[in-house]
Amino acid sequence: MAEYLFKSAWIESIRDKNIFLFFDFDGTLVPIQKNPENCYISPDIKTVLESIQNKIKIGIISGRDLEDIKRRVLIHGIYYSGSHGLEIERENIKYIHPEAKTIKPLIDRIYRRLIEAMRDFKDVFVEKKAFSFTLHYRRVLPEQRNNLKKLFFRILKDFNQEKIKILKGKMVFEVMPAVDWDKGKAVLFTINYFNKKFFPIFIGDDKTDETVFKAIKNTGLAVRIGHSKNTEAIYYLKNQKEIYKFLLTLKEVFNV
Repeated sequence: MAEYLFKSAWIESIRDKNIFLFFDFDGTLVPIQKNPENCYISPDIKTVLESIQNKIKIGIISGRDLEDIKRRVLIHGIYYSGSHGLEIERENIKYIHPEAKTIKPLIDRIYRRLIEAMRDFKDVFVEKKAFSFTLHYRRVLPEQRNNLKKLFFRILKDFNQEKIKILKGKMVFEVMPAVDWDKGKAVLFTINYFNKKFFPIFIGDDKTDETVFKAIKNTGLAVRIGHSKNTEAIYYLKNQKEIYKFLLTLKEVFNV
């Protein structure tokens, strides 16, 4: 069972280490919003991240598109990863998963079909991304959600199931290329780019973040937003608001 981070000896475990700090975005660096278009990093969190980036490496890995996540954070010199790790970018890294490129036309066809079919559902939002799309149904009336889900899965049956996979999140379904890749592999890829040993820290809140928790839990600090019995994370923070407290503690530890 995960331990509450601020009641643990986590500070001692990071002293004198080369830290590579990764965050999920929605629900971690920013609160979950009914409208995902309203999510931007707060000035306070941005200021602290900018103040510590000369002492530790920072990466943000999100299900959002690479360009979308960059414009919502706007911090120069950090590592951005979009589409659950299918895209990774900084000045010295530019990576796009090659197999995802070949499946992209199929994803686009499914998206167009779904947009047409969802017209009768009020407040459904289908977010198009470079290699995937996400169906947000948080604002859909509860009594309509069952019918929406049935329609969603009925449409997907008309397409090649071997080429796509469905990620289930908090009131979302995401249709992605079925490639052997996830956030955990993307984090390890980014770390292993350097001929240097790093101590990874990752904080996330959703099911897709479990791949990172599992990948680093024996070599770093895996932290979940919210307590859960079913997680690979070793530690947890009570809620998204504690991210700022965590960052201020890091700032103090590294004397910046």
